[in-house]
Amino acid sequence: MNHRALSFSFLSAMAAALLLASVLAPTRAAAQPSECQPDDLLCAEVRIGPGSAGIRIGGAPQPAPPPPPVMVPQPPTVVVQPAPPPPPPPMPPTVVVQQPAPPPPPMTVVQPAPRRVVVQRPRTRYPESSAGVHLSLGGVFGDELGMGGGGVAFRLRPNPHFALDIGGNLYGGNDYNGMDRWQAPLEVTGMFFFNPQHRFQFYALLGIGASFGHAEGLNIHTGQFDSRDMWHLGGAAGLGLEWRLGRVFALNFDVRGFIQQRVDDNPEPEFTEMNDDGVWQQTDTSGGFMGRVGMTFYWGR
Repeated sequence: MNHRALSFSFLSAMAAALLLASVLAPTRAAAQPSECQPDDLLCAEVRIGPGSAGIRIGGAPQPAPPPPPVMVPQPPTVVVQPAPPPPPPPMPPTVVVQQPAPPPPPMTVVQPAPRRVVVQRPRTRYPESSAGVHLSLGGVFGDELGMGGGGVAFRLRPNPHFALDIGGNLYGGNDYNGMDRWQAPLEVTGMFFFNPQHRFQFYALLGIGASFGHAEGLNIHTGQFDSRDMWHLGGAAGLGLEWRLGRVFALNFDVRGFIQQRVDDNPEPEFTEMNDDGVWQQTDTSGGFMGRVGMTFYWGR
């Protein structure tokens, strides 16, 4: 047998030994020591299984490979949940009481108060100063006396509260003695207006004057026919109303009492009368009441 045939035989023996060692490995691993002995000529071992590192052929013992890591199963993690708090006690059921809706309040119909419309007429502004002409009709009344007539006067009104009439009148009729008589007085009369800016203006009057008169006829007190001329001085006072119908026109109404004294040089008394005792009474003083209605035409600014 040559050298090549010897090598092939050796290799075949080795392969068979290895095959046998793989079959008997569990038994030998338990029976034999894990390392080759020093006097072993050929030490070959195949280690299979846990703790085996493979095949070792002769020589010095090789350190065993580290054992594979052993996976120790961990116990399952137990998560302890705290017990849930007990549920709150149930709320008592809500009782809803349906109250009937209150009846609507009675409807009150408020009628708006009617608006009072006050129509103010524009106040007429009368002149601060003016002048005018006054025309009048009047009558004289007294004890057994009745006379009537008229007159004209110039009126000067320097301010709204005062006016001055200067004029003359003529009256005729029967006097106290029953004789026919006429008399022409000349007068100056002051007028004091209380409310000059109103349409109806009240005034007081005060005047003085002189008059000339003539009387003739049968004197009922003496039974004799008589004729005489007479002069008198006297005065008058009274109240009146002026109704302004515009800036330039007004109506006048007044009542005045008068007294007069005879001043001529005739020695025969004007009035002679016997009283109840049979005594003759004589006087030259007379008086009475006079009423006038007239109109005034103004001009001025």
